[in-house]
Amino acid sequence: MRARRRKHTFPFGWLSAFSFHSLLLATGIVLCLMVSEMRTAMGVEFAPSRDALSATQEKLGEMFSDLVPEGANRREYWASRVDQEIRANDLVSARGFLLAAPYMLDRRDKDAITAAAATKTDGGQDDRLLNAAKLFLPDDVRARYERATAPVVVPPSEALNTPAAETPTEPGATDNEREIASEEIDEPPPEPQLTNNQNEAQFFVLGSPRDLAFQSAGWIRGDRTDVFSLSISGLGLVAQEGLLDGFDPDSDFYKGASLVKSAIRAGRLNPGFENGLRAKLERALPAEALKANLQSAFTENSNILIATDVVFAAFAKSINVDRLEPLAADFEHVAVLADRRTTTSALTLLETVNSQRDLKRAELVSMAGGDSAITLAKLSGADTLNAATTLMDWTMQLIVLIIMLAALTLVMGWLSVGTFLRSLDLGRSTTPSVPLY
Repeated sequence: MRARRRKHTFPFGWLSAFSFHSLLLATGIVLCLMVSEMRTAMGVEFAPSRDALSATQEKLGEMFSDLVPEGANRREYWASRVDQEIRANDLVSARGFLLAAPYMLDRRDKDAITAAAATKTDGGQDDRLLNAAKLFLPDDVRARYERATAPVVVPPSEALNTPAAETPTEPGATDNEREIASEEIDEPPPEPQLTNNQNEAQFFVLGSPRDLAFQSAGWIRGDRTDVFSLSISGLGLVAQEGLLDGFDPDSDFYKGASLVKSAIRAGRLNPGFENGLRAKLERALPAEALKANLQSAFTENSNILIATDVVFAAFAKSINVDRLEPLAADFEHVAVLADRRTTTSALTLLETVNSQRDLKRAELVSMAGGDSAITLAKLSGADTLNAATTLMDWTMQLIVLIIMLAALTLVMGWLSVGTFLRSLDLGRSTTPSVPLY
């Protein structure tokens, strides 16, 4: 009788174990395929796609909305924050609050601002929204903002009476000489050639070749020198001269390098991010190799402070071009933070960056929020980067894999429960009965 029951239960146990392990293997395969497909669907983390920019902008708006205290009059609070920034002469933050009006005001005011901005056809979207939001400010605050942002106009009479308009000629000069001198004074100075935007010139703080030579000489003499800043200046100037074969960066490289150097000078570069940049720069431009090459150059040339070409040659000899790509990529990402804004505003956003991941998030937040991102960075610091959003592309293949994984999980659960219940029934049927006396 016991042997017959063992033969009866053997096929059931074998089939249950085989089915469960087959389903487990299939689940593993589907899970691996789903992870791979999710990686593809996610794309590059914090890439500035249209959907990511829109989602990040909404997150920034939610952060502005959370600034309004519960129970407060939203329009009065918003106007007070704008007025506060104007009085502090921080027009960038004031503009950021104005652009955030649809998120900080109530629904009725939001709809009115949106409708007013939609009726305008001239200017960009931010300009239209800014002009519409100004209408909801109190008269005194709006007038104060208009005065603060109004361009300074010099009357023609005052411009003609300025000392700069006078012709500096010697007392004994002839009429012909005075006429030539007058033509030279009236000629306007040449405008700087900007390759990216109107604020690019202010970011280029890498210094001059002569400054680089003097600082290098001081380092060799034992003067206290920031080797990191010196190396950034040397790298930028040498690359600008075209002395690095196979390395021809664009203007974003120089802008990003200059902004990093400005942050170092101002003490506004996060230590975590700075250490990462130092490590990448050290791999591309080792300090020991640079110092040895500069010492050799100074030894062989007594007039090294004038012959800056020799200093350039020492820097170029010390640079490993093959290892410059990671550092150049970081500088180009940093340059995005300075796009169409002042150095101070760019440093406010750069100060929130603590890692490579933060740099990508800051780039996305900067592109999505504009001046609003600067305002939040000033108020919330690194928490502003939490608004950066990466969206997933829900492809049909990914949806099918998720359905398959759910189906396999259900079947495995059903099989496990069924096997457990069947084992309980078999256990009860094989229990010998105890006779009662």
